[in-house]
Amino acid sequence: MSENQTPFIREGIIPILSNSNAIELEKTVLINSEEEWRAMQLVGQATAREILKDFKELKPVPENLSVLLLCGKGKNGGDGLLVCDHLLRELPRAKVSVVLLGQRSALNPLTKKALNEVEERVLLHQCPEGLSETKLKALLDSDFGRSQGINLCIDAVLGLGFVPPLKEIVHESVAAMNSCDRIEVRVSIDLPTGVSESDSRPVFAADFTYLAGIPKACVFKGNAHYGRVRFIDIGLINRAKDRGLNFETKLFYADSVFADRLLTLRQANLDKRALGHLFIIGGSRFMPGALMMSVQAAIKSGIGLVTVFAPSSIVPSLAARVPEAMWVSLPENGMGTLSPQAADIVLSQAGLATAMLIGPGLGRNQDTEFFVQKILQEFVQAIVLDADALMPRVIEIIQKGRNASKHIVLTPHFGEFLRMTKMAEVRLEVDALLKIIKNIRATVVLKGAITRISDGKAIYINTRGGPVFSRGGSGDILAGIIGTQLAQKERTPLVAALLGVLIHGLAGESLARQSGQIMVRTTEVIDHLPNVLR
Repeated sequence: MSENQTPFIREGIIPILSNSNAIELEKTVLINSEEEWRAMQLVGQATAREILKDFKELKPVPENLSVLLLCGKGKNGGDGLLVCDHLLRELPRAKVSVVLLGQRSALNPLTKKALNEVEERVLLHQCPEGLSETKLKALLDSDFGRSQGINLCIDAVLGLGFVPPLKEIVHESVAAMNSCDRIEVRVSIDLPTGVSESDSRPVFAADFTYLAGIPKACVFKGNAHYGRVRFIDIGLINRAKDRGLNFETKLFYADSVFADRLLTLRQANLDKRALGHLFIIGGSRFMPGALMMSVQAAIKSGIGLVTVFAPSSIVPSLAARVPEAMWVSLPENGMGTLSPQAADIVLSQAGLATAMLIGPGLGRNQDTEFFVQKILQEFVQAIVLDADALMPRVIEIIQKGRNASKHIVLTPHFGEFLRMTKMAEVRLEVDALLKIIKNIRATVVLKGAITRISDGKAIYINTRGGPVFSRGGSGDILAGIIGTQLAQKERTPLVAALLGVLIHGLAGESLARQSGQIMVRTTEVIDHLPNVLR
């Protein structure tokens, strides 16, 4: 598949739709109750599978998993019941309590059908008047034991069709669930109850949100306001595309299957030079570790050759730790950072490189700024600028078109983005952000709990990774991975950035599911890179 194809027909790049467009798509594809029931079954099965994976970031899944389902009258409630069905199939000793917010007689016919599937295996409570904190405590004491914790709370009350405000019984029930300190993990099916395209409160405080069938734009406002977002693909987008349905959008979801394009056997006679030669420039006497992490990540993520350029005082110790890379000592100033003369040494070897990464541990001062500017004005191959290389005057060179390379990726976190753009606040609205990035004239990876990747034409959302990356060095590892991807033959900056961010995020989740989010080292992510393609 060509990397020049439009996003709609790239495997793993999914259009993110407004609620009204998502409703129209569902009506077009799910043309009768049989189609709807099949879709609900697929959502239930796939969501249960993802919940069990995600729960491992807290602790191993207990065989006697305790589950509390807050169930609405509509099809969202039916999805939640079918999630419980599949959880019970996987864990027969699990205990599930279902709180039905309404009378059974008022259920959607498909939700009634879903309830019939699980009723003999769950504890059912009909609460047409809602669930107060007092009622919730009494219910938990009765079903699970006095003062016992609940492993999992599933919110399946309201979904795509919700229009604010919340009814009082739902308002009270959501508030009770949010304030309950006995719940370990909270998840929402499709949309957290209370979420709509207009701001409303309260909203169910989901740790994870599982978007059913279609990514919805309303959950991507801000920086992960609705927990970790997962997309449950049941083929609706492809079926809509086959029927000629198309929606104009500038916002896309980067699904994990986009990384599957890397899952191929290499040719038997493949030469290492065909796998890219990445130059990595950075490090300083006071920050050698950032450079080390980028180098280790690049080598582990599939590059053919790596040459590292660093201040002479740190090269001997680092080179001994990563013998796979070639190391070049550069002149440094009295502060232990690169001197301006170092640029000529790098540029004298520039013809060997297919891409360059500059920034990890580089340090910010007049000398390093001059160094980066000179490289940017003369190096013609693809470049990743990270961390300390993201200086305002450097960005101005790109904006004014004085850079030699036309393939540039910038990897700022929010603070670096503000610094390099001289802005007071980050605007995350689609049109506002696109205008800023188009003016920068480079592909930007705006790192955060939700990472946004953009070439100025569209925005691509990544939600993989999570709080396991809330520690120093995570960005250095990401930069090394993106550098490897950018060094590959004919790989565009956008595709390299998308692949790098996905690989990094999936490796982080692999680490968190094995060891948790808390007591791990940043560099352990590197050891989980192979798991992304296994």
